[in-house]
Amino acid sequence: MPRDGAGPGREGGTDEIGPATYTPRGMTAEESSASVKDADEENGEAEPATGGTDANGSDGDGDESSKKAPARPAGNDGERHRRLHALSGALALGAFLIVHLLTNASALGGHALYDSVVGSLARSSVVTFIEVVFILLPLGFHAGYGIVLLAKNATADAEIERRYGDRRFFVLQRVSAVLVLVFVLAHVWELRLQRLFFGLPADGLYTTLTAHLSSTWAGVPFVALLYILGIFAATVHLANGLFAASAMWNLGLSPAGRRKIRLVTAALGLLLFLVGTATVIGLATGTRLLSGADGDSAPPQAPCGSAVPPPFQLAPATSR
Repeated sequence: MPRDGAGPGREGGTDEIGPATYTPRGMTAEESSASVKDADEENGEAEPATGGTDANGSDGDGDESSKKAPARPAGNDGERHRRLHALSGALALGAFLIVHLLTNASALGGHALYDSVVGSLARSSVVTFIEVVFILLPLGFHAGYGIVLLAKNATADAEIERRYGDRRFFVLQRVSAVLVLVFVLAHVWELRLQRLFFGLPADGLYTTLTAHLSSTWAGVPFVALLYILGIFAATVHLANGLFAASAMWNLGLSPAGRRKIRLVTAALGLLLFLVGTATVIGLATGTRLLSGADGDSAPPQAPCGSAVPPPFQLAPATSR
């Protein structure tokens, strides 16, 4: 009699012989099923068990381990560094430039006034500590990260428009940054490093500046002109940087607000430039704007330090 399930076409049998129903000769049904399962596992075709992981490595039950953490916003660190860069420039560079130009403007009152103001600051250890911690270190970060930004040159046009309002101001900011860096390094070498390592006394700053700024080559005071150029670059960089920083800190974002901030920062830069230029001209030519500041009644000095002749006086008329 035919056996049930013995082969195809038989009564009660199946039309196909699958791996789960076919039993090789000499093996039981259980052994055949275990052999097929092992082969599937070796080929990576085993069905995932309940609660296991699928082919993508995610949990079949969808537990918390398969959920990805939210991605960090792109450019978050860069934006934070840019804000610190703007803040260090606005505070450190702004405070230093204002104080430095105003204190050096005491040269317009003569040697004694300059030494009493600038010389006393140069001799103070407290002022030196403040300069290093609150000026030198922030300016070092500002200059260092500024060089990184110059090397990357990857500021988006939309960001330039938002911060500067015009790409020309963005280019002006970068050009002025390079000029300021060169000017500051030369100025530090000329005075500060000379005091620290080469014995320049604090009361010799006025004499050194007047000698350098009044020097000429082929009749042209190149050092004084370069100082004026450096002061111009520094004041432009400060004014333009304050305008851009206000946008980064979301201040005055309306068109009217941007115009007001532009006027205020431009006025500040122009005022500082005029003060610095007057100081350079005074040191280069010996001109005093504050008469009698040295405690004497000496007349103003003409260029090259020669005394201005007394005003011409008419001799009293004699009667005949």
